[in-house]
Amino acid sequence: MIINYDSPGQLCNRIWSQLPSIAYGLEYNEKVMLINFEEYSGDFENLNINKLIRFTTHKYLKRFFLSLKARGHIQNGRPNIFRKILGLNLIEGWSNRLGNVEMVEKHSDTIRNIYRFKCDSITRIDAAIGTPRDYSLIGVHIRRGDYKTWLNGIYYYTDDVYMKMMKQIEDQVAEGGKKVRFLICSNEKANLDNFRPLDCFAFMDSSAITDLYALSKCDYIIGPPSSYSQWASYYGKVPVKYIMSENDTIKLSGFSEVIAFNKFKNGSVMNID
Repeated sequence: MIINYDSPGQLCNRIWSQLPSIAYGLEYNEKVMLINFEEYSGDFENLNINKLIRFTTHKYLKRFFLSLKARGHIQNGRPNIFRKILGLNLIEGWSNRLGNVEMVEKHSDTIRNIYRFKCDSITRIDAAIGTPRDYSLIGVHIRRGDYKTWLNGIYYYTDDVYMKMMKQIEDQVAEGGKKVRFLICSNEKANLDNFRPLDCFAFMDSSAITDLYALSKCDYIIGPPSSYSQWASYYGKVPVKYIMSENDTIKLSGFSEVIAFNKFKNGSVMNID
């Protein structure tokens, strides 16, 4: 049995840190227990649908494993007494997030079903966005908050930068004869007036879950590098393009779906933690 006992960070960091363990279990028919997702479990309806995968809460067990990790008794990929005697493979998730890439891609449909959003969280999003559409819907993930200090704020962009990138996309889509709408998703309140005259909207009373699902229903996603928009791309099979510099030129040909953490369908790899 695999026990993923430590998946640190917020929602999507935790999901990505769990996927290599889940994919391995699905590939080799091995049971997997995940014990660090209780804060978010209420937003998903299928977490325990697969007989091999179990999301559960064992706070004291988690503390026990973390104390052993702190003392250096258990580390990813190294034998320990739990593995030898009990057959338990203890995984600290985040440092393992880049593993089992081919399995994460191979079992992606099963993984998406496991992390299916609860209907109560997404019904109004489906009704508002709708399909089919007579326009291209571009999800714009404006990451603020902690990005002001992360990596010295290199990916903390002003609204003017996002506006410039959005205008580039609109011009290219218009060449194909389609209209464009932009869905603004941010962890801070966005001022839509800053993006006029582009056709922009945001959901009132949105949350991390509703915005995540909404991004997964778009036709394209742009934003700074983020595990959040990576999950939206992977979950919804949506091509994404990351703004790596405020001087970037955005081309529709440069968009690609995320198929595993930091890996894209077109073969490119993003070398950012």
